[in-house]
Amino acid sequence: MKKNILILLFFITVVSCKEKTQEIEKTEIKPKNQIQPKTDLLKENSDAIDEIKFMKVDMANFPISEETSFDTYDESYRENHPDGRVYKKLKKEQIQKLGLQDWLKNGTDISVNYELPYSENFRTFVFTFQDGEMELKTFMVTFDKNFKKIDTLQIAYDEIAESWMWTKSEISKSKIEVKDYNESSGETEITTTIYKIDENGKFVTLLKSEPKMK
Repeated sequence: MKKNILILLFFITVVSCKEKTQEIEKTEIKPKNQIQPKTDLLKENSDAIDEIKFMKVDMANFPISEETSFDTYDESYRENHPDGRVYKKLKKEQIQKLGLQDWLKNGTDISVNYELPYSENFRTFVFTFQDGEMELKTFMVTFDKNFKKIDTLQIAYDEIAESWMWTKSEISKSKIEVKDYNESSGETEITTTIYKIDENGKFVTLLKSEPKMK
């Protein structure tokens, strides 16, 4: 009798162990950390590299004469003047990040020209883009440290429809002197407006002159 009881206990133990083993095999082991797909990692790295490249725009030194025109912006002119200004075309993703996509409603390509050392609290860049076929516009734009746009100011302009109007600027640490030229009357009329950038990155008008004949 005692022998039969021992055999029965042994059989029960074997069956119980087998069932536990099957339960363990069926249990799904979930990873503690979800591994990010390789393609997403590559995309993030690519975006980061693009942003770093954008941030490495040349820092200009004051004072600066800004007079970008169709003549100097033309690629053939730049090929013949390798020491001239470099215009770096922005990618679509960079344009959207900077909030400049409205410039492309009638325009093609946006180029970043240089950065200006106005303040450590915000960043200041100069951009040029062709608005339609006949106009070339250059803007100074301020951004916060996260590249959210603060303010914009047009500092150069050229048009080839009638070639009557253009804009040039003299830029220094203390002021931005913008001169608008108009020859539609047959004489050269000049309007001068002086701006400064306040501590928040906003453009403030200091003085605007009456139009004067050259």
